[in-house]
Amino acid sequence: MTAGVFDGRVVAITGAARGIGEALGRAFLDRGAAIVALDRRWDEGDAWARTLRDAGALMLGADITNDAELDAAHDATLARFGRIDVLVNNAAMRQRDLYPVAGACAVLDTEDAHWERMFAVNVVGTLKVTRRFIRPMLAQRAGSVIMVSANGSLTHAAGMGVATGNHPGLLNQPYDATKAALTSLSFYLAEEVKAANVAVNVIFPGPTRTTGSDELVPGREALGLKMALLPPAHVVPLCLQLAQADSASSGRAYDVVPWNAVHA
Repeated sequence: MTAGVFDGRVVAITGAARGIGEALGRAFLDRGAAIVALDRRWDEGDAWARTLRDAGALMLGADITNDAELDAAHDATLARFGRIDVLVNNAAMRQRDLYPVAGACAVLDTEDAHWERMFAVNVVGTLKVTRRFIRPMLAQRAGSVIMVSANGSLTHAAGMGVATGNHPGLLNQPYDATKAALTSLSFYLAEEVKAANVAVNVIFPGPTRTTGSDELVPGREALGLKMALLPPAHVVPLCLQLAQADSASSGRAYDVVPWNAVHA
C-alpha cells in the first residue's frame, strides 16, 4: 500500500478517538485520505486530536444512538467534503462497559436492560450511522462499508446439519449476540446495495488492546479466561484493502488474525 493511494477519498470512522479507530485513522491519513472522525467524547489536548486538527480532518462529537447528532454529522461531512467513500463502523459498547471487573457475565446473570442497551448501540446505532453515511455512496455508485464485529458470531460444523459456537465458554454476552446480529445484518445489506456497486464487509479483530483492556486481565484470569491482547494496528492491512473493495468483493466476513497470518 503506497502513500497517497486514498488521495481525494473521504473516510468516516466511528469510535475514532482511540484504539482501533485511532489506528485506522492514522493509516488512512498517512495514505492521503480526508478523515471524518466521530466519537462521543474528544480530549482536545490529546496528541491524536491535535494530529487530526492539523491534518484538516473533521472531528465530530456524536453518539451513534442519537438521530439528531448523526444527522448533523452527515450534513457536516457533505458540507465539508461533498462525498463519502468509506465508512468504518467501529464504535461499540463493550463487555467492560457493563461488567468492569472482568468483562464477563453468564447469560442468566445478565439483566434485560443490559441487552436492550447493548443492542441499541451495537446493532441499531450502527444501522443508524450506516443509513445516513451510505447514501452518498449509493448516489455516486461507489463506496465501501466496513463493519467491526466479533468472531463470537462464528459457528463450526459438528456433523451433518449440526453446528457448535465458536467460544461459548468466554462469558461474552450480550456483546457476542449483538455482533452476531450485526454480522447477519451486514450480509443482507451487502446484497441489497450490490447493484449500486457499494461493498459491505465485516471484520473480526480478535482480542485487541484498547482503553481499559489491561485492567480486565486480572479479573478474567481469576475466571480462567486468558487474554492475549493484540495491538489495534493489526487490523490496518485488511481494512486498507477492504476500503478499496467494490461490489465484486462484498458480503464477506474476515477473521483478522488468520487473515494476517496468510496475507500481511
